[in-house]
Amino acid sequence: MREVLVPIHDDVGQQSRLQAAFDLVRASQGRLLCLDLAGTDAKGTGAAGGSSLVMEAEVAPLSTVRDQVAASGLSVHWIESREEMLPAIAKFAAQADLIVMSAPRADLFPPTYAAISELLVAANAPIVAVPPESPGITLNGEVLICWDGSREAHHAMVAAIPLLRRASAVTIVEIDDGSLKLPASQAQTLLAQRNIAARVRSDLAFGEKAGFVLLEQIELLKANYVVMGGFGHSRLVENIFGGVTARLLHESPVPIFLKH
Repeated sequence: MREVLVPIHDDVGQQSRLQAAFDLVRASQGRLLCLDLAGTDAKGTGAAGGSSLVMEAEVAPLSTVRDQVAASGLSVHWIESREEMLPAIAKFAAQADLIVMSAPRADLFPPTYAAISELLVAANAPIVAVPPESPGITLNGEVLICWDGSREAHHAMVAAIPLLRRASAVTIVEIDDGSLKLPASQAQTLLAQRNIAARVRSDLAFGEKAGFVLLEQIELLKANYVVMGGFGHSRLVENIFGGVTARLLHESPVPIFLKH
């Protein structure tokens, strides 16, 4: 995860996004790719109009963000774009190993949610969705892996391995709705083969209950971030994510590492 892409825009999610990107770049000793979207307005629209991603109200000048990036001491590459946010990120996603975005909240649904789901499927890189209130991402603390035995859950866990090596504790929370094909014990074994110790907690959960179970576990474990797959299969964009992923994206108090 040497190349971390983060959109730069004057919105209330900017500081949490930026701090998480700093944390991830420092951990990987990589490079920060700052996608400067100063040409888009607060709704994520370009000069030609239209909207691909609703953004929050402007809160800080771009010069302040540039000063913070310069003061970070990190290796940085600035990319300027006047395209709308989603097309701009998609355009440069191939250069990144990881993309940092703001997690959607209820008052922004559905545009930000649709943008993340579209990008997650279109881009090969994982996405870290950061809540606007988050101070960044703590990589040396407790990690919760959401497990439902799906291909997406497996892909997310494998993609997160470089970060999981830094965790102080890893817990795999197995959500079984009666159709679990790959048990969490196999995920636990895969991690053990890579010298990552993980414990397993299992729960029978159906429908919306799964989301509540995972939110409770985040609180109980004091997890610093969550790893999960974009549950479901590629159909229409609005059907890519199941209710569990949607609920956590909108309500998780900690960042979420996502991979489709």
